[in-house]
Amino acid sequence: MKKLPTLHILNGDASLPAFNAANLPGQVLVWREVLSEGPAFYTLSEKEFWRKRQEYITSAYSKSSEKYKEKVIDELKKLEGAGAFFEVVLWFDTDLMCQINLLYLLQYLQQIKPSIVSVCTPAPGRNIAFLKPDEFQQLLEDRQQLTEEQLQQAVKLWQLYAGPSPINLQLHLQQLLMPLPYLQQALQLHLLRFPDCTDGLSHPERMLLQIIQNGARSEAELMQQFWQQEPGYGFGDAQLKQILSHLQPDLVQAKEPLSLSFFGERVLEGYASFTPKSRWVGGMEINGSCPYCYDNEKNSLRKCS
Repeated sequence: MKKLPTLHILNGDASLPAFNAANLPGQVLVWREVLSEGPAFYTLSEKEFWRKRQEYITSAYSKSSEKYKEKVIDELKKLEGAGAFFEVVLWFDTDLMCQINLLYLLQYLQQIKPSIVSVCTPAPGRNIAFLKPDEFQQLLEDRQQLTEEQLQQAVKLWQLYAGPSPINLQLHLQQLLMPLPYLQQALQLHLLRFPDCTDGLSHPERMLLQIIQNGARSEAELMQQFWQQEPGYGFGDAQLKQILSHLQPDLVQAKEPLSLSFFGERVLEGYASFTPKSRWVGGMEINGSCPYCYDNEKNSLRKCS
Protein backbone atom coordinates (compact mmCIF):
# COMPACT_ATOMS: atom_id res chain seq x y z
CA MET A 1 0.00 0.00 0.00
CA LYS A 2 1.30 3.44 -0.93
CA LYS A 3 2.35 5.49 2.06
CA LEU A 4 1.18 9.02 2.85
CA PRO A 5 3.91 11.64 2.31
CA THR A 6 4.64 13.47 5.61
CA LEU A 7 3.42 13.73 9.19
CA HIS A 8 4.68 16.75 11.13
CA ILE A 9 4.65 16.49 14.94
CA LEU A 10 4.74 19.93 16.61
CA ASN A 11 5.93 20.63 20.14
CA GLY A 12 2.70 22.36 21.20
CA ASP A 13 -0.23 24.56 20.26
CA ALA A 14 1.92 27.70 20.51
CA SER A 15 3.88 26.56 17.45
CA LEU A 16 0.83 25.86 15.30
CA PRO A 17 0.13 29.42 13.97
CA ALA A 18 3.74 29.92 12.88
CA PHE A 19 3.88 26.45 11.33
CA ASN A 20 0.63 27.01 9.41
CA ALA A 21 1.97 30.33 8.12
CA ALA A 22 4.94 28.46 6.61
CA ASN A 23 2.48 26.43 4.50
CA LEU A 24 4.56 23.25 4.52
CA PRO A 25 2.96 20.17 2.90
CA GLY A 26 1.85 17.30 5.10
CA GLN A 27 -0.47 16.45 7.97
CA VAL A 28 0.03 17.82 11.48
CA LEU A 29 -0.11 16.30 14.97
CA VAL A 30 0.18 18.63 17.98
CA TRP A 31 1.99 17.19 21.00
CA ARG A 32 0.46 18.48 24.27
CA GLU A 33 2.07 16.43 27.03
CA VAL A 34 4.94 17.34 29.39
CA LEU A 35 6.67 14.03 30.02
CA SER A 36 9.52 15.81 31.79
CA GLU A 37 7.08 16.34 34.67
CA GLY A 38 5.53 13.62 36.77
CA PRO A 39 5.88 9.84 36.60
CA ALA A 40 7.14 8.08 33.48
CA PHE A 41 7.53 4.28 33.45
CA TYR A 42 8.83 2.56 30.33
CA THR A 43 7.76 -0.87 31.61
CA LEU A 44 4.03 -0.08 31.45
CA SER A 45 1.75 -0.88 28.55
CA GLU A 46 0.75 2.13 26.45
CA LYS A 47 -2.76 2.06 27.91
CA GLU A 48 -1.53 1.98 31.50
CA PHE A 49 1.17 4.56 30.80
CA TRP A 50 -1.36 7.10 29.54
CA ARG A 51 -3.81 6.29 32.34
CA LYS A 52 -1.14 7.23 34.87
CA ARG A 53 -0.23 10.33 32.89
CA GLN A 54 -3.86 11.40 32.88
CA GLU A 55 -4.05 10.90 36.65
CA TYR A 56 -0.96 13.02 37.15
CA ILE A 57 -1.85 15.90 34.81
CA THR A 58 -5.44 16.21 36.00
CA SER A 59 -4.27 16.24 39.63
CA ALA A 60 -1.13 18.40 39.36
CA TYR A 61 -2.54 21.01 37.00
CA SER A 62 -6.26 20.89 37.90
CA LYS A 63 -7.30 19.73 34.43
CA SER A 64 -10.46 17.74 33.78
CA SER A 65 -10.26 14.19 32.47
CA GLU A 66 -12.49 15.22 29.58
CA LYS A 67 -10.13 18.03 28.57
CA TYR A 68 -7.11 15.73 28.82
CA LYS A 69 -8.82 13.17 26.60
CA GLU A 70 -9.70 15.83 24.05
CA LYS A 71 -6.30 17.54 24.00
CA VAL A 72 -3.97 14.59 24.49
CA ILE A 73 -5.52 11.14 24.10
CA ASP A 74 -7.57 11.93 20.99
CA GLU A 75 -4.55 13.55 19.33
CA LEU A 76 -2.41 10.55 20.22
CA LYS A 77 -4.65 8.34 18.08
CA LYS A 78 -3.04 10.04 15.07
CA LEU A 79 0.31 8.83 16.34
CA GLU A 80 -0.87 5.24 16.11
CA GLY A 81 -1.11 5.73 12.35
CA ALA A 82 2.38 7.23 11.97
CA GLY A 83 3.59 4.08 10.25
CA ALA A 84 1.33 4.92 7.31
CA PHE A 85 3.54 7.92 6.49
CA PHE A 86 6.71 7.84 4.41
CA GLU A 87 8.34 10.42 6.67
CA VAL A 88 7.61 11.69 10.18
CA VAL A 89 9.19 15.07 11.00
CA LEU A 90 9.43 16.10 14.65
CA TRP A 91 9.63 19.82 15.48
CA PHE A 92 11.05 20.32 18.98
CA ASP A 93 13.20 22.95 20.73
CA THR A 94 16.46 22.35 22.61
CA ASP A 95 15.15 22.66 26.19
CA LEU A 96 14.64 19.84 28.68
CA MET A 97 10.86 19.70 28.32
CA CYS A 98 10.99 19.45 24.53
CA GLN A 99 13.87 16.98 24.48
CA ILE A 100 12.15 14.54 26.87
CA ASN A 101 8.98 14.65 24.78
CA LEU A 102 11.11 14.12 21.68
CA LEU A 103 12.86 11.15 23.29
CA TYR A 104 9.53 9.45 24.01
CA LEU A 105 8.34 10.00 20.46
CA LEU A 106 11.54 8.64 18.93
CA GLN A 107 11.33 5.40 20.90
CA TYR A 108 7.66 5.08 19.97
CA LEU A 109 8.36 5.65 16.29
CA GLN A 110 11.16 3.11 16.37
CA GLN A 111 8.49 0.50 17.07
CA ILE A 112 6.09 1.74 14.38
CA LYS A 113 8.86 2.18 11.82
CA PRO A 114 7.87 4.83 9.28
CA SER A 115 10.34 4.84 6.38
CA ILE A 116 12.07 8.04 7.58
CA VAL A 117 12.13 9.75 10.99
CA SER A 118 13.55 13.27 10.95
CA VAL A 119 14.09 15.99 13.56
CA CYS A 120 13.94 19.76 13.13
CA THR A 121 15.38 21.74 16.04
CA PRO A 122 16.19 25.47 15.91
CA ALA A 123 19.41 26.76 17.43
CA PRO A 124 19.56 27.24 21.22
CA GLY A 125 17.71 30.38 22.21
CA ARG A 126 15.32 30.13 19.27
CA ASN A 127 11.79 28.74 19.55
CA ILE A 128 9.71 27.06 16.87
CA ALA A 129 6.70 29.19 17.85
CA PHE A 130 8.56 32.35 16.77
CA LEU A 131 10.13 31.18 13.51
CA LYS A 132 9.35 32.95 10.23
CA PRO A 133 8.06 30.99 7.23
CA ASP A 134 11.43 31.01 5.45
CA GLU A 135 13.10 29.75 8.65
CA PHE A 136 10.71 26.80 8.75
CA GLN A 137 11.60 25.99 5.16
CA GLN A 138 15.33 26.18 5.87
CA LEU A 139 15.00 24.06 9.01
CA LEU A 140 13.08 21.46 7.04
CA GLU A 141 15.77 21.37 4.37
CA ASP A 142 18.44 20.94 7.07
CA ARG A 143 16.51 18.33 9.06
CA GLN A 144 18.39 15.42 10.61
CA GLN A 145 17.28 12.02 9.37
CA LEU A 146 17.84 9.40 12.04
CA THR A 147 19.39 6.03 11.38
CA GLU A 148 18.09 2.81 12.89
CA GLU A 149 21.06 2.84 15.27
CA GLN A 150 20.18 6.34 16.47
CA LEU A 151 16.58 5.31 17.03
CA GLN A 152 17.76 2.32 19.05
CA GLN A 153 19.89 4.69 21.12
CA ALA A 154 16.80 6.81 21.75
CA VAL A 155 14.94 3.71 22.93
CA LYS A 156 17.73 2.99 25.44
CA LEU A 157 17.80 6.59 26.66
CA TRP A 158 14.04 6.64 27.20
CA GLN A 159 14.26 3.40 29.18
CA LEU A 160 16.96 4.94 31.36
CA TYR A 161 15.04 8.20 31.85
CA ALA A 162 11.80 6.37 32.63
CA GLY A 163 13.52 3.68 34.69
CA PRO A 164 14.26 3.29 38.39
CA SER A 165 18.01 4.01 38.33
CA PRO A 166 19.15 7.53 37.37
CA ILE A 167 22.72 6.41 38.12
CA ASN A 168 22.55 4.18 35.03
CA LEU A 169 21.39 7.16 32.97
CA GLN A 170 24.33 9.19 34.27
CA LEU A 171 26.79 6.44 33.32
CA HIS A 172 25.27 6.26 29.87
CA LEU A 173 25.70 10.02 29.40
CA GLN A 174 29.35 9.79 30.46
CA GLN A 175 30.26 6.89 28.20
CA LEU A 176 28.25 7.07 24.98
CA LEU A 177 27.49 9.54 22.22
CA MET A 178 23.98 10.94 21.97
CA PRO A 179 21.79 10.36 18.89
CA LEU A 180 20.83 14.07 18.84
CA PRO A 181 22.95 17.14 19.63
CA TYR A 182 20.88 18.62 22.49
CA LEU A 183 19.97 15.51 24.46
CA GLN A 184 23.20 15.50 26.48
CA GLN A 185 22.64 18.96 27.92
CA ALA A 186 18.94 18.36 28.55
CA LEU A 187 19.55 15.11 30.42
CA GLN A 188 22.32 16.70 32.48
CA LEU A 189 19.79 19.35 33.53
CA HIS A 190 17.43 16.51 34.38
CA LEU A 191 19.99 15.06 36.81
CA LEU A 192 20.25 18.47 38.49
CA ARG A 193 16.59 18.15 39.48
CA PHE A 194 17.56 15.59 42.12
CA PRO A 195 18.05 16.97 45.65
CA ASP A 196 21.49 18.24 46.57
CA CYS A 197 23.36 15.92 48.93
CA THR A 198 24.01 18.79 51.35
CA ASP A 199 20.94 21.03 51.47
CA GLY A 200 18.22 18.92 49.81
CA LEU A 201 17.44 21.52 47.12
CA SER A 202 17.24 20.75 43.43
CA HIS A 203 19.00 23.19 41.12
CA PRO A 204 15.71 24.80 39.95
CA GLU A 205 14.57 25.17 43.56
CA ARG A 206 17.84 26.82 44.54
CA MET A 207 17.61 29.20 41.59
CA LEU A 208 14.11 30.29 42.63
CA LEU A 209 15.27 30.92 46.19
CA GLN A 210 18.26 32.92 44.99
CA ILE A 211 16.10 35.05 42.70
CA ILE A 212 13.73 35.81 45.59
CA GLN A 213 16.69 36.58 47.85
CA ASN A 214 17.96 39.00 45.19
CA GLY A 215 14.72 40.95 45.24
CA ALA A 216 11.98 39.32 43.14
CA ARG A 217 8.71 40.04 44.91
CA SER A 218 6.03 38.73 42.53
CA GLU A 219 5.54 35.39 40.78
CA ALA A 220 5.68 37.14 37.41
CA GLU A 221 9.03 38.72 38.21
CA LEU A 222 10.34 35.45 39.61
CA MET A 223 9.38 33.54 36.47
CA GLN A 224 10.80 36.13 34.11
CA GLN A 225 14.16 36.07 35.84
CA PHE A 226 14.21 32.26 35.95
CA TRP A 227 13.53 32.08 32.21
CA GLN A 228 16.39 34.49 31.58
CA GLN A 229 18.84 32.64 33.81
CA GLU A 230 17.78 29.03 33.12
CA PRO A 231 16.37 28.82 29.57
CA GLY A 232 17.56 25.22 29.22
CA TYR A 233 14.69 23.83 31.31
CA GLY A 234 11.89 25.23 29.17
CA PHE A 235 9.52 25.40 32.15
CA GLY A 236 6.27 27.25 31.66
CA ASP A 237 4.18 29.11 34.23
CA ALA A 238 2.50 25.95 35.49
CA GLN A 239 5.76 24.08 36.10
CA LEU A 240 7.42 26.99 37.92
CA LYS A 241 4.35 27.57 40.08
CA GLN A 242 4.38 23.94 41.07
CA ILE A 243 8.08 24.06 42.04
CA LEU A 244 7.42 27.23 44.02
CA SER A 245 4.49 25.61 45.81
CA HIS A 246 6.82 22.84 47.03
CA LEU A 247 8.93 25.52 48.70
CA GLN A 248 5.97 27.24 50.37
CA PRO A 249 5.45 27.97 53.18
CA ASP A 250 8.57 26.31 54.63
CA LEU A 251 11.16 28.24 52.64
CA VAL A 252 9.15 30.98 50.93
CA GLN A 253 6.27 33.11 52.15
CA ALA A 254 3.04 31.77 50.66
CA LYS A 255 1.73 35.14 49.46
CA GLU A 256 3.12 38.09 47.56
CA PRO A 257 5.29 40.02 48.13
CA LEU A 258 7.54 36.96 48.04
CA SER A 259 10.29 36.63 50.62
CA LEU A 260 12.36 33.87 52.15
CA SER A 261 11.45 32.52 55.56
CA PHE A 262 14.14 32.36 58.22
CA PHE A 263 14.47 28.64 57.46
CA GLY A 264 14.72 29.41 53.74
CA GLU A 265 17.59 31.79 54.38
CA ARG A 266 19.36 29.21 56.53
CA VAL A 267 19.02 26.52 53.86
CA LEU A 268 20.23 28.81 51.10
CA GLU A 269 23.23 29.87 53.21
CA GLY A 270 24.17 26.25 53.89
CA TYR A 271 23.27 26.13 57.58
CA ALA A 272 20.21 23.86 57.28
CA SER A 273 18.83 21.12 55.06
CA PHE A 274 15.44 20.90 53.35
CA THR A 275 13.50 17.64 53.12
CA PRO A 276 12.11 17.50 49.55
CA LYS A 277 8.38 17.18 49.13
CA SER A 278 7.17 14.20 47.14
CA ARG A 279 7.47 14.54 43.37
CA TRP A 280 8.36 12.41 40.38
CA VAL A 281 11.41 12.92 38.16
CA GLY A 282 11.21 10.43 35.30
CA GLY A 283 10.92 6.94 36.77
CA MET A 284 12.05 7.96 40.26
CA GLU A 285 9.96 9.34 43.09
CA ILE A 286 11.77 11.99 45.11
CA ASN A 287 10.82 12.42 48.76
CA GLY A 288 12.46 12.41 52.16
CA SER A 289 13.83 8.92 51.58
CA CYS A 290 15.06 9.39 48.00
CA PRO A 291 18.05 7.03 47.54
CA TYR A 292 19.90 9.40 45.19
CA CYS A 293 21.25 12.92 45.57
CA TYR A 294 23.36 15.30 43.51
CA ASP A 295 26.92 15.93 44.72
CA ASN A 296 27.79 19.46 43.61
CA GLU A 297 31.46 19.06 44.50
CA LYS A 298 31.80 16.08 42.15
CA ASN A 299 29.16 17.32 39.67
CA SER A 300 27.48 13.93 39.68
CA LEU A 301 24.59 11.96 41.07
CA ARG A 302 25.33 9.41 43.79
CA LYS A 303 23.56 7.17 46.25
CA CYS A 304 22.68 8.82 49.52
CA SER A 305 24.96 7.79 52.35
